[in-house]
Amino acid sequence: MADKSQPEQAAIALLRDFEERFRVAHAPPVPVERIATTLLDLLVEECDDVRSVPGAPADQGRLSGMVVPATRIIWLDRTECARSRGRRRFTIAHECGHWVLHIAGADQPVCCRPEDVSEQADVEKVRQLRRREAEANAFARELLMPESLVVEHAHATGCNLAALAERFDVSVPAIRLRLLTLGLLPAWMASVPTGPHR
Repeated sequence: MADKSQPEQAAIALLRDFEERFRVAHAPPVPVERIATTLLDLLVEECDDVRSVPGAPADQGRLSGMVVPATRIIWLDRTECARSRGRRRFTIAHECGHWVLHIAGADQPVCCRPEDVSEQADVEKVRQLRRREAEANAFARELLMPESLVVEHAHATGCNLAALAERFDVSVPAIRLRLLTLGLLPAWMASVPTGPHR
């Protein structure tokens, strides 16, 4: 596995391991739930309120997802999952990122609110939480939208956002942001504001 301090490299290594082990093609969409279940041995479950899961904090507002190390379960908010398949896939990838980057061998759950950052009084704790969430997001983006595939398909489609979102099974704002961060978005498209990136 790649250096855990480099989320993108860890995601690339995980995807490469999955493709080699299960002899699957390097093509979108990335089967994120299959990676979670077969390669990481994590179960993916949905519930009405992730805060109701044993061990979940009840004081952080609504949770999008949570991975519980002791049971190896990724819990997802059912309402968010129903609202957007892309959001569901991103949350699974995000929680896989926590598993690979932050949990491996730990016994405490990692919880994520829709805002991905808990408002806490301890500045250092907030900084660490933001860094951890940013790392999990970077991991998720690279896992769902690998740079090499995005470059290839962006050129093939002429950066057609709807076509790319469908190919990668992500939201249009997510693929738009990915193209923007990779420097692939034409200038005329870059000036239009983005929405949520999941």
